[in-house]
Amino acid sequence: MGIQEEICYLDTSAIVKRYVSEAGSKVVDELFKDAYRGMKILSISYWNIAEIAVVFDKYERILGLNAKDLLKNFLRETKILRRLYRLKIIGVSPPLLRETIKLILRYHIYAADALQIASAKTVKSTAFATGDKKLVSIAEKEGLKTIFTG
Repeated sequence: MGIQEEICYLDTSAIVKRYVSEAGSKVVDELFKDAYRGMKILSISYWNIAEIAVVFDKYERILGLNAKDLLKNFLRETKILRRLYRLKIIGVSPPLLRETIKLILRYHIYAADALQIASAKTVKSTAFATGDKKLVSIAEKEGLKTIFTG
């Protein structure tokens, strides 16, 4: 029986910190460095991609950043990490949505937040990275080790 590799699930707030310099960006950069070094696997959901586009669009309107360039950089790095087998992307499936709904009703949280936790559990992540303190608390209640990126 082999040793399971460390899998770190990144929620949208954590992923954004990789492409927009803000509090917690250095923590996220270290996670990416570990992935490139072959020390861990990163994981996200396909849902993150849509949420990231929303955040980048907001940052373009508020901060004047170029949303298309930010998204292009994210997608390019996603492609590289997948080729290196250092990124797992979780699909949004009926079983995942059932787990998401259970989390919504248990913790009274947004569907996107519940989906992030459900995705992390689905991929059997060894860590859940988020910049949301409330999500840290809920993820820990769900048995996930957390990395606060705020």
